[in-house]
Amino acid sequence: MNKPWSNPEDEVIRHIPDNSQAAIVLGRTEAAIRGRRQRLALVPVRPAPSAEPASYEDDRKRVDGDYWEKQFRSLRSKYEKLLSERNVSEMLVEAVRDSAPLSYSPAPPIRRKSSGKGSPQAMVVLLSDTHVGAVVRPEQTGGFGRYDFPTFLARLKFYEDAIVSILQDHTNTPVPELVLCLGGDLLDGMLNHGAESGQPNTLFSQFYGAGHAIAQFIRAISAYVPSMRIYCTAGNHTRWANQHRMPTNNRFSNFDTVLYAFLEALTAGIENVKWTLNEQPFARFDVFGFRFQLLHGDTLRGGDKAMGFPAHSIGRLVSATTALCEKEKVPAPHFFLTGHLHRQFAAPLAKGSFIINGGFPGLDGYGLSENFTPVSPTQVLFLVHPKFGKTATYDIQLRHAEVTTDAPYTIPGEFPIK
Repeated sequence: MNKPWSNPEDEVIRHIPDNSQAAIVLGRTEAAIRGRRQRLALVPVRPAPSAEPASYEDDRKRVDGDYWEKQFRSLRSKYEKLLSERNVSEMLVEAVRDSAPLSYSPAPPIRRKSSGKGSPQAMVVLLSDTHVGAVVRPEQTGGFGRYDFPTFLARLKFYEDAIVSILQDHTNTPVPELVLCLGGDLLDGMLNHGAESGQPNTLFSQFYGAGHAIAQFIRAISAYVPSMRIYCTAGNHTRWANQHRMPTNNRFSNFDTVLYAFLEALTAGIENVKWTLNEQPFARFDVFGFRFQLLHGDTLRGGDKAMGFPAHSIGRLVSATTALCEKEKVPAPHFFLTGHLHRQFAAPLAKGSFIINGGFPGLDGYGLSENFTPVSPTQVLFLVHPKFGKTATYDIQLRHAEVTTDAPYTIPGEFPIK
């Protein structure tokens, strides 16, 4: 495509008579510069001939002019480089954000109760493996499995109500902070695994539907705590379709991270919500002096398929991470948080525990064909005490959520998703 010409560029051509120099300054070809001169009959501005030799002042002005010309060329080159280095994630986020009208207020009304007694505790909430866009039909799972977008909305709302109920009615100590851990595979992605039919929901519909629903989920629970931190890690289901396995470099670059950036934009108006997005393959953070490490869990391979607990891989991860932290003189994690396996599990460690979060879909065709132990859709949250570490733990059983005709979250626009 031809790049349109601007008035400043025409002035550059007029003041730089040499086509090669003008091409360098403007980032165009000499042929384009020559053609532009001919079309507009641009006459270069040349210095008037002088019989007298140039004075010191004239030479100084000329040198200054050369300097600023070089500065212009350098800045122009850097500007063009920045434009060309925009990655796919940035463009996707901008495209969806611009086409995503809000039909709900981005800032929630504050609904905090009075502080309770005792030492304050923070709440850590895990949200992973929602697989928005996946469709599990009872006709293909022996009548046992069912999952679709309305089911996701109902289960997300059930989880929201459970969090609010625990904050308001079950906790008798102050909760000054909530830490939300987005553990990956929030979208089902576009990995068809050789399926005969295509994916039931487009990536845009997955992205758009999950983004607005989870943004309202964040909006709702943020109203009940003074401060909310959000940490993220990318899953494996949301990798690019040409990647047979998750890459060891640039792991962050997949559809989960695009969704996180979109969510950050949708919740930018909520003052007590703070996001941490980066390129790390895992997220590390502290809560009351206890260190947590959040990762998706797809790197934990092997183990018994029926129980779904890769003990050897977990032992290697904990050992290697602790050794690395000791080598670099940084605190080792007390708690490891993962997802991926779609089953809730916790194992004690020397200083804390290894916690595996559940998933949203429940039984699906893959689990049925691999004879996995059937597990219920579950998500995990717990409290953290300044002295005792992880205390009250809640396994929220999402199977009790009821799908109703009225959707619990508003999805603006007209982008169908099953």
